[in-house]
Amino acid sequence: MDEEVLKILSKEKNNLQNILKFAKNINKYQNDPLNNLYKIKQEVVKIEKTLKQSKLEDFVKGEMEKFIQSIKSKVIEWEEDTKKTFGQKLENELRKLGFELRGHYPLLKVSFYTLEVDLENFKVLIWYGPQQEKLDTCKLVPEEVVKKLNTIHKKLTQRHFNDDEFLSKVYEAYRISVYRQNKKIGDQIPISDILFEYVFLIQDKKFKINPTKNNYKEYSRVFFSYDLYRLKERRLNDMELNLITATRAYTRKKSDFLWIPSNEKGDGNYISHIKFREVRT
Repeated sequence: MDEEVLKILSKEKNNLQNILKFAKNINKYQNDPLNNLYKIKQEVVKIEKTLKQSKLEDFVKGEMEKFIQSIKSKVIEWEEDTKKTFGQKLENELRKLGFELRGHYPLLKVSFYTLEVDLENFKVLIWYGPQQEKLDTCKLVPEEVVKKLNTIHKKLTQRHFNDDEFLSKVYEAYRISVYRQNKKIGDQIPISDILFEYVFLIQDKKFKINPTKNNYKEYSRVFFSYDLYRLKERRLNDMELNLITATRAYTRKKSDFLWIPSNEKGDGNYISHIKFREVRT
């Protein structure tokens, strides 16, 4: 037999075996479609791709295409069921920890956070603020989402914090930035510059002696945002901290502004600059 014919037969044998395997997987996953929706979609794509490159008889292709269409119609229903059951379970699990779930798919709101639900890829992206800072990604499983969110929330909110210490360091960062930029006290300084200087001011002595990654004390944009939110005292002697709301020109680039919450529900403002102004009692 011609070598080329043998190659075609061998390839078709592999195609048939693969299609059979993918179809069996779909049948297995249909026993629990809501938790296997992503896998079912993947198997459907694999079958469609294999059918396109196959030289199978029209009858076999036709039957497989009917099978795929029936699965696709079910996927639409399963997606709606997934939204409903995921949302209900998520709300119940969050309520146990004192969180309130708000919003609509694909963006759900929980306190300072946004949950971006990606049904297509069976995952949830966890953001700080209105999709400002990406914090983590997890599977579309309510218990896993809540566990990660709770860990993130504790890490953010349970850090040591003292109003006077924080405000003093922010003012020092402001003074350094004023000096570096040849400006004067009372002028506005980009918030990103303040953060840059602040991060170095809070490092331990061991980092200043040996500035390695292991000695670096983590402090992110999210930490700075939350600390500015929870700061109650804005006055340091005769100087008062002012946060300057970003104009449209300063919201084009993420590095030019910082989202800062204004309450526990996740409302907030975009801040582009910081200044300290002198106040008299």
